Amino acid sequence: MALRCSRRLLPTVVSSYKLHCNNNLDVVRRPLHILSNALHDHEIGDTQCSLEYSILRKAGFSLMGARALCTSMLSSESSEGSFPSDLLSRKQVLTPERAIGQLQDLVIPVTNFHNEDKGMMVLAGDVFDVPIRKDIIHRVVRWQLAKRQQGTHSTKTISEVSGTGRKPWPQKGTGRARHGTLRGPQFRHGAVMHGPKPRSHAFKLNKKVRRLGLKIALSARAAEGKARYVQLLVFDDLELPTHKTKNIVSYVKQMEETKKVLLVDGGPIDEKLKLATQNLHYVNVLPSIGLNVYSILLHDTLVMSRDAVNKIVERMHTPINR
Repeated sequence: MALRCSRRLLPTVVSSYKLHCNNNLDVVRRPLHILSNALHDHEIGDTQCSLEYSILRKAGFSLMGARALCTSMLSSESSEGSFPSDLLSRKQVLTPERAIGQLQDLVIPVTNFHNEDKGMMVLAGDVFDVPIRKDIIHRVVRWQLAKRQQGTHSTKTISEVSGTGRKPWPQKGTGRARHGTLRGPQFRHGAVMHGPKPRSHAFKLNKKVRRLGLKIALSARAAEGKARYVQLLVFDDLELPTHKTKNIVSYVKQMEETKKVLLVDGGPIDEKLKLATQNLHYVNVLPSIGLNVYSILLHDTLVMSRDAVNKIVERMHTPINR
C-alpha cells in the first residue's frame, strides 16, 4: 500500500521552498517561521489552518504549490528510518483504470506452458494500444472472407446443355406455343439463365486499412478488463518436451476461462507442437507471418511467443511499398 506524505511534513517543504525565494526572503521568513513552530508543536486547529493559509497567501506561497512539491511516495517496504510512522497517512492510493487507445507502451509478464515467471516484456503502444474501431474490423473481415472464397460455382448456359438443336414442332398450325429449342430455361433439364460462373470474389482493400485492422485486433486482445474471456498471453517460447496431446490439454486447462486458443510462433512451427495440437479442435497454431484478424477473432485467447511479438511489431513498423 502506497503511503503519501501528510501535511505534517509541510515544514520540510517550506524550508526547501525558501531557498527559491531570494527576492522575497524578508517577506517569507517570518510567516514560515511561525508556521513551522505551529506544525512542530502539533497544535494545528481549524482556526490555525485558516490562519496559515492566509499567511502563505500573503507571502506568495500557495498550498497547491506546496502540494506539487510534495511528491514523495513511500511503500510498505520502505525502511522505518526514512520517515517517522506517525507522520505518514494510511490513506490508500487507487490506481485509475487504463484508458484504451492512448498509444501507450504496455508492460506484461512473460510465462510459459508450466506457468513459470520469465520476466517482463514491453509491447509497442502503436501496435497493441490503438483506438478500437469496429468499422475497420468489419471491412477487414469481409475482405478476408471474400478473398478466400473459392468462386467455383458454375451453371450451364443454353449452348452448354446437352440436347438437340432441332425445332420441336412447326411454328404454326399445332395450337401450341412457338419454340425453337428444347434446351431453353423453361424446359426440364434446360439451361439456367444469368446463372453464376467461376469468378473471383476478392475486392481491393488498402494496405493501411489491413494493417490497422490487425493492430486493432491485437489491441482488443491486449485490453485489460474489457471482456471476460479475452486475453493476450506472451510466452518465452512454445517449445514442448514431448509431442503428447495430453500435455497441451493439461496446459489449456490451467488457463482460466479459455475455450479456444491460438498459438502464434515467430518462425516455422515446431514439429512437436504441431503433432500435439493437430487433434484438438480448440487449439490452432500459426506462424507470425500468417497472423490475421479473422483468426484472432475466432479465438478468445491469443498466446504469442517473444519472437512472434518482435516480428509482428517489426512488420507493423515496416514502411508500406506503394
